[in-house]
Amino acid sequence: MPTTVDVLLEAFEHEAKQARVVIAAIKDTDMEYAPKEGMRTLRELANHLAQIPLLDPAMYAKEIADVEQARAREKELFREDLDGILAVLDEGIQAVKQRFTGMTNKQFFAKTLKPFYEKTEKNWAYYMPEFISHIAMHKMQLWMYLKLAGVNVDMMTYYGVVPGQ
Repeated sequence: MPTTVDVLLEAFEHEAKQARVVIAAIKDTDMEYAPKEGMRTLRELANHLAQIPLLDPAMYAKEIADVEQARAREKELFREDLDGILAVLDEGIQAVKQRFTGMTNKQFFAKTLKPFYEKTEKNWAYYMPEFISHIAMHKMQLWMYLKLAGVNVDMMTYYGVVPGQ
């Protein structure tokens, strides 16, 4: 019987796969496009989305101690080109799988996590759905940017369906 960790890890992998398809849809698009002045560009938003699997769990597990370290890590992971952005996402997916594969329910439910911006400790059962939702939110935002930029994306793109597969 699967553990809670197994079920949520599967949900993460599913959402990350969909996000990868949406990010890949940037190909041949002006990555400096932003819907309005003061908003992130496509490049910035795609980078943010790709970095979530590496950054969010690290913040929850106290591996990133403060906002300055978080910003430095974001800058370090920032990539100019689509292949680089996708490589960061792929690295993050593997890191999440490695972190959670084999984790027991006891470890998953232990209240040992406290990112720098929280006051109380919580557990992975709280934070794993949090970062899956973070991915989903920015996946939709990126998809909408692409629509506004005139890219031919549809709900099949959003749900990670690649034509011909």
